[in-house]
Amino acid sequence: MLAKIKAWFETPDDTAPGLTSGEAATALMVEIMMADHDLDDREEALIIERLKHRAESGEGEDSIRALVEAAKKRQRETHDMFQFTKVINDDYSVEQKVELITDLWRTALADGEVDKHEEHLIRRINDLLHLHHSHFIQAKLTAHQE
Repeated sequence: MLAKIKAWFETPDDTAPGLTSGEAATALMVEIMMADHDLDDREEALIIERLKHRAESGEGEDSIRALVEAAKKRQRETHDMFQFTKVINDDYSVEQKVELITDLWRTALADGEVDKHEEHLIRRINDLLHLHHSHFIQAKLTAHQE
């Protein structure tokens, strides 16, 4: 009986098993792409471009497209971002997190306008990544200037 009560209060690991930081970052970018419920090819093209830029191992476009498709599927199946931000928090430096927030802004801007839902999600992700508001503003300005 005591074991059941203890199990009730134990917190399960909310991260998806085997999720890499690259997969988590891609899932967050896809989350921004889908936030305005208006799928735009420019947003997906930008995500692919940013992933190519980030790829250290020189991954080909086919493997990057497969990563984006897997992130789309994961986005449809999950309802929280904590599992993704937890992986990012564990693996990324502050500078890498700011670069990710900048990429999220770039994704939101790819279709020419930032929807209020996109901005809200980026702000939420910024908070979940334990970044300061100044990082949020810095990333936004950087993305707008490009």
